[in-house]
Amino acid sequence: MNKGLFGRKVGMTQIFDDAGNRIPVTVVEVEPNLVVGLRTPEKDGYSAVRLGIGAVKEKHLKRPLKGEFEKNGVEPRRTIREIRVSPEELEGVEVGQTVGVEIFEAGVLVDVTGITQGKGFQGVMKRHGMAGMRATHGTHEARRNPGSIGNRKTPGRTFKNKRLPGHMGHRRVTTQNLKVVEVDPDNRLLLVRGPVPGPKGALLCIRRAVKGQKKAA
Repeated sequence: MNKGLFGRKVGMTQIFDDAGNRIPVTVVEVEPNLVVGLRTPEKDGYSAVRLGIGAVKEKHLKRPLKGEFEKNGVEPRRTIREIRVSPEELEGVEVGQTVGVEIFEAGVLVDVTGITQGKGFQGVMKRHGMAGMRATHGTHEARRNPGSIGNRKTPGRTFKNKRLPGHMGHRRVTTQNLKVVEVDPDNRLLLVRGPVPGPKGALLCIRRAVKGQKKAA
């Protein structure tokens, strides 16, 4: 199974190629992903591989997860995530096998999915980049306001998707077609060119690029 895996974001740094060019990279630590279960079209209606990362004691598990681990005969894992695959890609995948950074090689394109860093409740200037109001000539307590948001009697309401203050960040985002610069199996590290979603320590899903593969084909 070489479709993808999960890892933790360590942070960003830079490396230099043979020509002396600086390359900004994100370092991702990838523990061995344990296959703890499979999803089949016959039983579940879709096909996927359930991967587990991070050791955990059984006393910290909830009963449904504990029963699943015991039924499949695998060691408990703290975090469980699924990666969708085609039914053909399920062939040869067995419960109990591990997946590591070895499934990637330098030069391939990947899609990285993560939860962006949350910034709480923010106004329109920070959230949407609005200019705000003028700060002189009698403007009172409205310098960072969004301005008029309503309508006249018809339709007499605020339209949906109007850019207003609200919760910013903490969204599931996928950055596509990032190049794998280096793979370090000894230290279980993956170096990906450019930034990826999420703060340090965030859980990331790294999959082979869909659009990049189609373009290369």
